[in-house]
Amino acid sequence: MFLQQLINGITQGSLFALLAISFSLIYGVLKLVNFATGSLYMMGAFAGLMIVTYISPNIFLALLGGAAMGWTLGFIIEKVAIKALRGVARIASLICTIGFSIFLNETASVIFGAETQSMPSYYSSVAFTIGGVEVVWYQVFMTGTAAVILIFLQILIFKTKIGLAIRTVSLDYKTAGLMGINVDRTISYAFALGGSTAGIAGVLAAIYYNAVAPTMGNLPGLKSFSAAVFGGLTSVPGAILGGYLLGIIENLSVQIIGAGYRDIIGFIILVGFLLFRPRGILGKKVNI
Repeated sequence: MFLQQLINGITQGSLFALLAISFSLIYGVLKLVNFATGSLYMMGAFAGLMIVTYISPNIFLALLGGAAMGWTLGFIIEKVAIKALRGVARIASLICTIGFSIFLNETASVIFGAETQSMPSYYSSVAFTIGGVEVVWYQVFMTGTAAVILIFLQILIFKTKIGLAIRTVSLDYKTAGLMGINVDRTISYAFALGGSTAGIAGVLAAIYYNAVAPTMGNLPGLKSFSAAVFGGLTSVPGAILGGYLLGIIENLSVQIIGAGYRDIIGFIILVGFLLFRPRGILGKKVNI
């Protein structure tokens, strides 16, 4: 059971890591927590479901659709609301993201229906057995896909010009503008990129849980925020680390203290780190 929960934790941690990096990207450039991330995750899942249902059963096309949905919505949120509120009290932008989350959830309920819908099964056969524990192909697929995306994001942020612009704006967007960086475009790109990772995570979650619903992003969004704080909200590698650690800790807690406490663990971690180490494991010292 320990090995089984460890494998489950790594798989689920892949989802948390993708969502946590979305929080980290946006917090990095604007020092803003985007509480619409869970809703972007949900909308990405619905985009993937619509593609495999009405266009093609190709799961890679569904992932692309989820990424496109998240990218578009993230871009729109930044342009419509966040840009207009830039420079005012941070609480206004925070409330705005909560409002967008509610709007997207209700919109999904109207368009797709409030009931839970089933995602077609993918890669459901056993890939291999390790220590007497069966590892299913969709677990391999999810972990591998998340790893590829996370590596790509690391390269994009630390090895490209747009990544350099994002990191520069995260330090001081006013000074970055004086140095010739297009601050508006960089912030929009960071929001869109964060949205696309959330959308991809939504499609992977739909495969993992075989279900899509308008409220599916509420709890994962909050847990992933906990993961980002755990690893370091100002650090992309820290957010990835926090996502995987939270997934593993949650699933091991099922074995140790019971399934009833599973959802509580993430919030205990959040409160603990906010109280005693708000910068997280790898983050820089900031006031959250």
